[in-house]
Amino acid sequence: MENSCALTVTQYAFQHQYIKGNALFSYQTEKACYINILSHNCSQTVHYRLSHDSCVLPEGHNVIHYLDAHSTIEIRSEDECNRLVIVLIAPENLHFFHDKYQQESVRFAKGFMTKSDTRFRLLFEQLESLPKMDLLYKMRSELVILEIIFHQIESLAVESKNTQQVIVMKDHYEKILLVKEIIEADLSKNHSIPELAKQVGTNVQYLKKYFKQYFGKTVMNYIMEQKMEYAKELILTGNYRVSDVARMTGYKHSTHFTTTFKKYFGFIPNSLKYSFLLQQGTEILMELGHIF
Repeated sequence: MENSCALTVTQYAFQHQYIKGNALFSYQTEKACYINILSHNCSQTVHYRLSHDSCVLPEGHNVIHYLDAHSTIEIRSEDECNRLVIVLIAPENLHFFHDKYQQESVRFAKGFMTKSDTRFRLLFEQLESLPKMDLLYKMRSELVILEIIFHQIESLAVESKNTQQVIVMKDHYEKILLVKEIIEADLSKNHSIPELAKQVGTNVQYLKKYFKQYFGKTVMNYIMEQKMEYAKELILTGNYRVSDVARMTGYKHSTHFTTTFKKYFGFIPNSLKYSFLLQQGTEILMELGHIF
């Protein structure tokens, strides 16, 4: 089990740490603050200790506690599936929630717990899929973590103001996920953004904005990438001609498919097919060599 105690300080006046798999996080607060433990909805139960209180975070939940200065924190992640973001926020940065928390101390004695929703899942998946490229990875991961924290703060604002604003916004993220599923269900189809927006009951502006925000790419780029990766898989089976693969990925003309394939991978589909056939031939010769 690894020790992970260093917190990253951001310009937004909070500290955070991303935990993956088996890990132990321990820390002592310098000032009074809120600790927010945020989890991917596939994360398992997490045990943690705040000073002298032992606590349990159920799978797929988030929790926020108020801590006095010099409080000790110990969080144990004991499952490879766990993905956690730990955030320390000064009370003045949660002023809209802080007064309510202090006034209803009995209600919040064990913290304020919320369930991880679809938007959290998309953000954690985006964080997990980022390429590990030093500074660029650090910058991108921090942006995603900011979005995770922002979403939780929105939930706290709803608790404080008792409005339905964020609940309505959550519905939009469910629709964004549905768009992704529609695209992946049949890659021979050529979807338009207005058509997809209509199918899930949202508008073009929302679809374009939030799809890019939570998948890191535009709708049309995502469709193209899915088609190209699927085309590559089909070619590598050795069972299809390039014209067949073009048709199965929604291209009416093989030349258009070949141009897009080369732009995406850097080589034409036939070169991939010939490489596959050459590899197959080499393996057959090697097997014959072993026989004789």
